[in-house]
Amino acid sequence: MKLVKGTKMPDFTYLSPYAEGPQSFEAFADGKKTYVVFLRYYGCTVCRLDLHIFAQRMAEFAAKDCKLMVVLQSDPNLVKDEAPLGTFPYEIACDPSQDVYKKFDIAPAKSMLALIGGGLFKALKKMKAAKGFGFEHGEYEGNEQQLPALVLVDEHGIITYSHYAKNLADMPSVDEMLANI
Repeated sequence: MKLVKGTKMPDFTYLSPYAEGPQSFEAFADGKKTYVVFLRYYGCTVCRLDLHIFAQRMAEFAAKDCKLMVVLQSDPNLVKDEAPLGTFPYEIACDPSQDVYKKFDIAPAKSMLALIGGGLFKALKKMKAAKGFGFEHGEYEGNEQQLPALVLVDEHGIITYSHYAKNLADMPSVDEMLANI
């Protein structure tokens, strides 16, 4: 089922790199506004840049009383080994089996060419920025052609914003995300 604006956000379980056993989205959100961002996997260079930018700007989300969860198709042990507890000031949710992506119809692109789509310039700009921060590609995991998505859930569990990317670069900026809160 697609995550649609105006509908209730279904609960889902995920693995945390920093806690034992399955975790619950509803328990994490705990009645607070929450962004849920679905990216590819921890080793993805562009994803590493996104994680870094979210960490740098998390105080702006907190100032708007909004939590942030980033879902990755990564093994929680790999994330824990490469990013110890405290690395990220937001929740990392691991879904190595991609069950959550399938549940919410967050489909991969049909090809690597479609993954880049019309966002080639933006994707190249992000790659250059990632390299500028020293981010290198890590271990390959998940679906290499996975498209990103995000939703904003309000205090009542209702989706107030939903975006399924058409290509790798088709995601709102942090400024746009903050403006939607």
